[in-house]
Amino acid sequence: MEQVASSLLSNALKYGTGHPVTLRVERDRGRARLSVRDEGIGIAPGSLQAIFEKFTRAVSARHYGGLGLGLFITRQIVEAHQGTLRAVSQPGQGAPFIVELSESPGNLQLWE
Repeated sequence: MEQVASSLLSNALKYGTGHPVTLRVERDRGRARLSVRDEGIGIAPGSLQAIFEKFTRAVSARHYGGLGLGLFITRQIVEAHQGTLRAVSQPGQGAPFIVELSESPGNLQLWE
């Protein structure tokens, strides 16, 4: 989960255009939740699912760099722990990325 948090924080700093980044860890209804939110450029609704695919980006590589693999790898790690990763966003309104894991014994050790 360290790599998941690191990847999401790195993206938030990269796309947050110098605005604050918020990180929250909490338990809710039998699930552990990690959310990382930036206040940057946001993501168009049509790109919210595609950004988790290999080599897919919501913005030009010319302006932000990268290969388009970070969120793909991050989602693979989360899903390997029977969790989910999603984003909710609108252009210009930042982007929260939310990881949810069931509170199974193996997953709880990841958070402690």
